[in-house]
Formats: sequence, C-alpha cells, structure tokens
Amino acid sequence: MIKASELNKILGNPSVIPEEPSLTPGRPTDKNTDFFIPPSVVREKLEAHGLLAQRDVIAFINLKGGTGKTTSSVTCARRSCDFGLKTCLLDIDAQASATFMLAQDQSETTRPFIEFWDKPEEASSALINIDARLSLLPSSLDNSLLDLQLSRPISQKNAVRECCDELFKMGNDLIFVDCPPSLGAGVISTICASSKLIIPTTADSFALRGIDLTISETEAISEAFGMKPPKIFILLTHFDRRIKMSESVLADLKQRYGDRVIAQPIRTSSYFAQAQERNRTVFDFPKAKKAQLDYDFAVRAMLHLNPDNISDKTS
Repeated sequence: MIKASELNKILGNPSVIPEEPSLTPGRPTDKNTDFFIPPSVVREKLEAHGLLAQRDVIAFINLKGGTGKTTSSVTCARRSCDFGLKTCLLDIDAQASATFMLAQDQSETTRPFIEFWDKPEEASSALINIDARLSLLPSSLDNSLLDLQLSRPISQKNAVRECCDELFKMGNDLIFVDCPPSLGAGVISTICASSKLIIPTTADSFALRGIDLTISETEAISEAFGMKPPKIFILLTHFDRRIKMSESVLADLKQRYGDRVIAQPIRTSSYFAQAQERNRTVFDFPKAKKAQLDYDFAVRAMLHLNPDNISDKTS
C-alpha cells in the first residue's frame, strides 16, 4: 500500500493527506508518524489532481532473454493496484512464467490468448481474478503457435489491440503484457497495441545489443504499420554496486539513452527468489524494502507520477 508521505510527495503538497490513523485500516509505520492509505483514497486523490493513469498498455519486451521481464511485469502490475488502478496482466509468453507466479493452481484449466485472439469478446471468460484490482489473462505452451495463427499482417496489427480494448471496456485502467524474448507475431502485435514499452536489461556487456535491437525493431514495426511508436523506457535490473560493471553499464545507458533510462535501477535481492518460490511479489515481504523502493520508483516513472525521474536511493 501507499503511505501518506509517499502520496503527498506525488501530489506535491505535504498537507494534502493528513497523516492520521483515521484514513487507513492498515498498520501505521515509522513510529505512528506515517500511515498506509487505502487504494481507493489514493485513486481519488490522483484523479482529483489529474494524475490518474488510464487506458495504458505497457509491454515488457527485450529480444534478449534473462533480463527480468516476467519479474518486472508481475511486480509492476501488483504495485499499480496500490495506486487504486484496476490492472490486468496479459501473459503471451509460452513459458507462462507470469501465469505460474500469479495463479499456478489454475494454470492447467484456463484459456490462453491463442484460443480467443480472434474473438476478443471472450476475454472475460479467460480472466483469472487475482484480487479485487488485479486480474490475469494466462498463457500456456499453446501460445507458441501464435506465429501460425497471426500470420496475416492485419491479424498482427489488431489481435492484442482488440483484446486490450475489450479489457478496457471491462473497467481496467492498465494492461501489462509479459512478452517472450523473440520477435514473433505475438510480440509484433503487442508493439502495435502498446502505448509504452519497457525494456528490462541486465548489467552486462550484451545489454546494449539487446536494447538497440529491441528499439530498432520496434521503430521498424511501428513504421511498417503506420503507427506511432510506443514511448520507450529502459529498466536496469540485477543491479549490484559491488560489481564494477554494474556502475559502468548504468552510466553507459544514461549517456546513450538519456531520459529513456529509469534513473533508479532494480537492485539485487534474495527476496526475488523467495517471492517466486511462494508465487508472490516483493511487495508481499515487509523486509524487502530496497526491492520495493526500486519497483515503486519504476512504476511511478511509467505512470508519470515521478516526472523528474530523479533517484537518490541507489546506494
């Protein structure tokens, strides 16, 4: 959940939310000087200040594997709900890692995207409700056949977009898409549907190659379909200050890509492994403070709730 001090900082007015226990059913923190704010109140305040994100399709794509796409998409989707946003995660990766993280016990009985891509009105029958604000459109190995199903350019252009349009009609504010590390038809369709594209990347010597390839292909696909390219963010994951290359890669990214780089990288943490083992996210672990701070910063950057994109928490 969001604390009063955090929401006040977003709104730019320290007196907007009085830090009183009466506003929150959650536990007070910081020796009773700061309190959790219910998502409904956060949403109300964001809407009143014209800051409520709506109808955004945010895709996590990198043509290089092992960069933290699934962890990032699931964690960001979960965090977005704390801002009072109704959020859906669309999993089109045939490995179905996001599906297993959020709904492992239902993964064998659900309908993946490939079964209704041409009948978007049936998306509601495939939804798994994780909680009141978060839902999942699951994946399975069947999605590996999307290249065959979406062989026509018109299908590639419209399949994910029409599904997202249906999800918006159902009241969702945000849709996150977890993509496979390949330039298949499903990824092409996702690029056509997305307003924002997040490129998670690791701090290694191959990072720039994967980013450049993803950006160039995204621009080429958008041009081919006569569409405005999505806004691109680059998110450095697996960041460890103890490793010299991490600092070097972060500096190179900022020099090369400027404000496309989310200023605060995702630091390494043992809580990520624990979260995956328990089918949860780091926001379910009270002691995972650094990981929570990093992903909160990333989400606020994506939702334009941190327009300056300035970080001082990487130490």
